Amino acid sequence: MKKAELAGDTDLLRQVVAGLKDSVETDMIALAHVEDDIDTALGEHAPTAHMITRLSLRLRSAAAQLVDLVMAETHNRPQGKVADAVLRACEALKEALPVQGEDGLGHLRRVALAAQDILDQDVIAEDLLDRAALLAGDEA
Repeated sequence: MKKAELAGDTDLLRQVVAGLKDSVETDMIALAHVEDDIDTALGEHAPTAHMITRLSLRLRSAAAQLVDLVMAETHNRPQGKVADAVLRACEALKEALPVQGEDGLGHLRRVALAAQDILDQDVIAEDLLDRAALLAGDEA
């Protein structure tokens, strides 16, 4: 391989690593704020239209991570109510992210309910969200 080709590969690797760091940071923030985001999504006052997409993306990331954590904790064999919660979360995550309006709020709330349902199963270690908050740079 020529030196120029290797330099190009190094640049590509740097871009990939930077993208992964951004992705991990986003995921840590999503997991760190999942309980607050659930409260916002399901609260008495609906989030404003400009908040729905951002909040949906963050809750989708957190819900997907919660599913992964439950699967790891149950050795990919969740049972009973835990399996039901995982299936509901997967169904909500399979939905396309709506562009706007009532569909967006409905989707946001389905994802929030699915994330809450997983948290309610008490499969995930309690301190995990605190550790995510620390990694994301938030106060626990």
